[in-house]
Amino acid sequence: MTDQLEQLLKQARTESLREVLAPGTDQVRRTVRRRRGILAGTGAVVAVGVIASGIALAGGGGGGGDVAPIAPLPVAPPPPSAELWVPEGPLPSPDPVLESRFAAADAALGDRQKEPFVMGTTGVVSPDYENHVNDMAADDYQLYVYCGGKGTIDVVVKAGQAGDTKLAAGTVECADRPDPEPLAFTQPVTGYLRVFLSGDKQASDKGAFSFKFVRVADLVVPASAESVANAEKAARLLTAAGVSAPEKVTTERDKAVDSPHPAGDYRASFGCAGPGTMSFIIRSGKTLRDGTVATNGQTQTAVSYRCTAAGKITKDVAMKLPAGSAFTVTAEADDPARDRAGWAWAITPA
Repeated sequence: MTDQLEQLLKQARTESLREVLAPGTDQVRRTVRRRRGILAGTGAVVAVGVIASGIALAGGGGGGGDVAPIAPLPVAPPPPSAELWVPEGPLPSPDPVLESRFAAADAALGDRQKEPFVMGTTGVVSPDYENHVNDMAADDYQLYVYCGGKGTIDVVVKAGQAGDTKLAAGTVECADRPDPEPLAFTQPVTGYLRVFLSGDKQASDKGAFSFKFVRVADLVVPASAESVANAEKAARLLTAAGVSAPEKVTTERDKAVDSPHPAGDYRASFGCAGPGTMSFIIRSGKTLRDGTVATNGQTQTAVSYRCTAAGKITKDVAMKLPAGSAFTVTAEADDPARDRAGWAWAITPA
């Protein structure tokens, strides 16, 4: 063994002994990486040294003397694994207060099937939370931030992956039952935006938050009492005309309702009450594999007329439904009818 090889092995053993007692998970990871590098480099030198020694000994001119065996190299113990590291002592017990606040913040997001939102998340309040949201479509939004607990959260929304272009900013009060005012903003182009939440001392590490983005077009606005009353009036008119079980619909927004039936002949009846003009369209669309009704189906009937305070109905419009299809009933209200008029409809076998 050459003097150079002996020196390298001595250095490797010294480095290994120095790092055996590395404290902490991060230090373990750094130690493992360094040790692997040292041993790998030493192994390469050892292999070259052994090959070189063997060539020298074998090519010594046939002297006939026995070659002394090379002593086995010491094998270093396997390095500690960061993935298997377990902290000493019992794990901390869950905080029931924080768990209840987390559950309240999560519940505040609501049912996505009933109140659609684009994206939502829940977490524990901290002084410097940051969330990057990608592929956010250009549109008008409202950001709802809920905080369960005490204290406040400062909220800032910025456009893009970098920079300080502010889209919205405000402060949210934490409470046992959070019910904040939303922050309205416009995403100018489809792409990234960033959400920054900064909890104060009362809220940080002791409160829970959730937030969601809601498209303004998807906001669920409750119908006015006038629209509800007029929808009931339209339904009573259809019932009095012999139409059974009509569906009542309000006009706070335009609506399309799918009505699946077996293939066959049918009669449609509909009516409205209140101010303004209503347009009714009934189509028969193919039922897709997941149960969705296609929107490009054949128009079965289309009627537009001015509603009246006493109400007005159209009864028994003949329609045919092909196999594998369903009806879609759509009604559109003009501005005078919006959230004031009400309508009702029914589809019955011929």
